Amino acid sequence: MGQDIALSSDFSVFLDHRNDLAKVEGREAFEQSVVIMLTDYMQNVLSDYDPDTIKQKLRLQVTRVAGRHDEIENINRIDIYRKQDHADTYVVEVVYLTADGEFTTEVET
Repeated sequence: MGQDIALSSDFSVFLDHRNDLAKVEGREAFEQSVVIMLTDYMQNVLSDYDPDTIKQKLRLQVTRVAGRHDEIENINRIDIYRKQDHADTYVVEVVYLTADGEFTTEVET
């Protein structure tokens, strides 16, 4: 997949070192897409579901994004669990097959 405009943690665009819009590609674009998709999905779709259904649907969304970004074959597993001290927050961990480790994000209901 190609490039995408880079977003900050508050979903705003920013300028790179050349004073152009910053861009992401490859795994960074995939991870940014996961954060955007899960944030939107939790706010607009999942708030009324039980925890097990939420976990299944979050896993499905990560898998869909991975397929669109050609990252699906690079993923070893996707772990999703409720944060211990914040029951309304889910932790999503994408563990890669390579030495690149993992990507973790949190989403709230």
